[in-house]
Amino acid sequence: MGFLEDLIRGNPKNKNTIYTIDRQHGSGGYEIANLLSKKLNIPLYDENLIELKTLEGKVNPDNISKEDSFLQGTIYDLYRENYSYSQEDITNVDAAFLANSKTIRDFAKSGSCIIMGKCSNYVLREYDNIFNVFISADEEFRINRLMEFYDSTDEKAIYKMRKKDLRRKNHYNRFTNGEWGMGDEYDLIINSSKYSFEDIVNIILESAKLKK
Repeated sequence: MGFLEDLIRGNPKNKNTIYTIDRQHGSGGYEIANLLSKKLNIPLYDENLIELKTLEGKVNPDNISKEDSFLQGTIYDLYRENYSYSQEDITNVDAAFLANSKTIRDFAKSGSCIIMGKCSNYVLREYDNIFNVFISADEEFRINRLMEFYDSTDEKAIYKMRKKDLRRKNHYNRFTNGEWGMGDEYDLIINSSKYSFEDIVNIILESAKLKK
C-alpha cells in the first residue's frame, strides 16, 4: 500500500483522544504538552518527530506531483480546497505539507496522543475525538523565558520570538485558510503566564471532558 492510498485510510471515529497543541514561541507550550503526555501516559509528537517519521517513511516530497492518484484523498482535497496554485507540479513546500499530514494522520490512527504544530488541528479536523489547544502568553513572560533559554539579551530573545511566531503564522495561514491563534480555530486558548503549567494541564483535561 502506497503513501497516497494511506492518506484516505483510517477511521476518524474512535474512542481515543487526540490532543493538538500549537503555541506562541516562549509560552511553554512544549513543557505543557510534555506534562500532559506524562500525566496521561500517551505519546507526544512534536514538529521534529513528525518530520523525522516522514523521512523514515521514505516519502520524497520532490517526487509528489498533482497527477499522483493517491493524492485524491482527504488531505489533498483539503489542500486543494483551500490553496490555489497554477504550477504544473506541487512545490516542495506544498509536498512537504502533504507528506507531514500523512504522518500526522498515521499518529492519530495509532491511538491517543498529543501532536504539536504542523497544522495538526486542521489536518485532523474531521475527527470527532480531537481537542485543539492554543497556548499564548504575555510578551514579557515569553521574553524572560527565552532570554533564559537562549542565554541571550532581550533584543535577541525578541527577535527569535517574533521570527518563529511569524513562521508558524505564515505556515498555518497558508495551508488552512484560517488565522493562526484565533479563537475559532481551536477548542481552547489559554494564557500560560496566568496559570501554573500543572494547572493548565488540568484545565485542558477538564475542558476536553466538557467539549460538546
